[in-house]
Amino acid sequence: MLTAWAVTAAASALAGIVVARARLATRAADRAVADRAAVDAQVTLADAALARGATAACRILPSGETIACGTMPADVLADLNRSGTRLAAAIAELRRTGEPFRLATAPAADGGGGRILAGSLEGGHLSLFVEPQPEVCAGAPGDAAGRLTELVAASPYPSWVEGEGGMVWSNPAYARAVGSASGTGDSLLDANARTQLGAADAGGAVFERVQTVVAGERRHLNVSAEMREGVLAALAVDVTETVQALSVQARALESHSATFDLLATAIAIYGPDRRLVFHNAAFQRLFELDGKLLEQSPFEDQVLDRLRAERRLPETADFKAWKRDQLKGYETRESFERWWHLPDGQTLRVVANPGADGGVTYVYENVTQQLALERQYNALSRVQAETIDNLGEGIASFGPDGLLRLANPAFWSLTGTPQADIGEHVNAIAGKAPDAGAPVWASLAERVTGMTDHRTPVGGRTERETGRTLDYAFSPLPDGSTLATFVDVTDSVNIAKALVDRNNALVEADRLKNAFIEHVSYELRSPLNSIIGFTQLLTRPETGQLSTKQREYANFVLTSSEALLVIIDGILDLASIDAGVMELTIGPVDVSATLRQVLDGLKNRLVETGIDVELDLADNARVFPGDEMRVRQVLFNLISNAVTHSPQGSAITVASRRDGDYVALSVRDRGPGISEDNAEAVFERFNTSGPNGRRRGVGLGLSLVKSFVELHGGTVAVAPTDGAGAELVVRFPREQAGTSASLLDAA
Repeated sequence: MLTAWAVTAAASALAGIVVARARLATRAADRAVADRAAVDAQVTLADAALARGATAACRILPSGETIACGTMPADVLADLNRSGTRLAAAIAELRRTGEPFRLATAPAADGGGGRILAGSLEGGHLSLFVEPQPEVCAGAPGDAAGRLTELVAASPYPSWVEGEGGMVWSNPAYARAVGSASGTGDSLLDANARTQLGAADAGGAVFERVQTVVAGERRHLNVSAEMREGVLAALAVDVTETVQALSVQARALESHSATFDLLATAIAIYGPDRRLVFHNAAFQRLFELDGKLLEQSPFEDQVLDRLRAERRLPETADFKAWKRDQLKGYETRESFERWWHLPDGQTLRVVANPGADGGVTYVYENVTQQLALERQYNALSRVQAETIDNLGEGIASFGPDGLLRLANPAFWSLTGTPQADIGEHVNAIAGKAPDAGAPVWASLAERVTGMTDHRTPVGGRTERETGRTLDYAFSPLPDGSTLATFVDVTDSVNIAKALVDRNNALVEADRLKNAFIEHVSYELRSPLNSIIGFTQLLTRPETGQLSTKQREYANFVLTSSEALLVIIDGILDLASIDAGVMELTIGPVDVSATLRQVLDGLKNRLVETGIDVELDLADNARVFPGDEMRVRQVLFNLISNAVTHSPQGSAITVASRRDGDYVALSVRDRGPGISEDNAEAVFERFNTSGPNGRRRGVGLGLSLVKSFVELHGGTVAVAPTDGAGAELVVRFPREQAGTSASLLDAA
């Protein structure tokens, strides 16, 4: 955006163009008046000579040539004859009316000058006076008339005299203009130009600007002409350059005006008379002035009074004194500026630039938004400075020259470096650090003062001699500066180290636990197998007859041993899963066949509890890929859990269905159900909480279900029910590695 002084200079140039244009027009008019005065002087001198009553009065003509006055030349009769009918008509009119006449004769064929014939009635007699032209008669050498003639002849402006018979006299400038040696041939003015001089032909004096062809070029002439007694005297001044200059200035003025109208800065130019001579559109918009008022070129006083009435000027107690100060631009040559704080909250910067012609150019810059932005910027800068100073992280900024630009207190306290002044070099600061030899300071100096083409952020960690641990980062900024940040991570490092140590201890403890459980499980399994084997042997008839009580005790030992074996097997399976050594044997799993095996294993419990198992197997969900033994364990644990929580004589529903890319198996009982809060906990290991707070089992069955299903890539969930009981759903993928869904499709 243009500055106010640049706009002032441009506006002053516009004012100069306006004044220069007026001066050129004034000078052209003055020159034309002077030329016309010269012609008038010639006519006046000649008339004065006639008024003295000279028989052959001398008439000073522009040729500057004169001859002695006295006896009429011998060839007067020839001139009388050449006048012909015109002279006879003039004499007849003289006799009839008594009105004197003057006639100009054409030049003689031999090149001699013509004459002026004057007739009058004197004492009742008709008198005819012959006034010779300058070529045949003039005043005495050296008199004023002769000098004037010489001046006109030497003038660079074409001058000529025409009579009724044609060209009477012309100066050399006229001859050059028409391209004739004598200047008595072609006329300088064409038909259109002569039409413009119609007033002179009618017998009056006229001053006109005409266009005609001079020396083959179209030129603009200021012509002063006067007709007296049939003789036309004229002088032409070539003003083509002036007209062209005025045209160029007019176009420049129009261009500047259009340009200034595009500016957002208001401009007003007042002339030496304190009238408004120019304003741009922004000036009218800024002050909301009436266009009609501005078109009247009002005085600046009027404009200020109007603005005051509409409250668009600063409010002051002494308006007259304020206005005198505002108008002092007309009395000084120095530019000055004022700040206007308007009632509506706007702030204007007004620059006044006095012109050389006495006028003043004003530039009104609306700086309201600029000041608001400056206030916001300053407030934001203060907030940022306070924020940076109160940060726990150490921050320092170095310029491309390596000098310190900014640093907060945390930077000095964290690094232990003595506080330096702004502008100190990075090497000097690094040299004062307690650990000046640490790689971090060399890296900082290299990043700040390095001449690498590609500047990339760098960071790291350093240990201070005090035992504190600092993380640092050096980041390049867009202006070539470098931002250095230091963060004290001692506590975080210590906590992380403690967590790592604790995690390692937990991992080791878990490893020992798994190893112990696995070892104990194997150690328990061997005697348990012996107990089960001998108990089964005792219950056989071939080993001997047992009493009813003995057989009951033997069956109880066998049942308990088998239950304990299941628990041990479950613990071993969980240990294998945690160790990541359990592998699945994937193959087609027939849901119906697997369920028959599970129900056979639970037949005694089902008979004892009177629980009936209902099957609802979909045709498209009877076969899926999986490890048959682990799927059997899943179904066994799900149904066993349902039997445990079902009331006597109730029913359990086992169903299978297609669920997108999965086969869903669900088991629903008619027990008390599972609350939403406990839906996730039922699958946790060793969770023994049952419905209504009652303890159930060792809490391995459902955790094994979840582990085996997730090994297959499936999911487990507690499905919502619309009545009593709980429904557990497991979902197995329809595809496993090396298998496809074709197994299901073929089922």
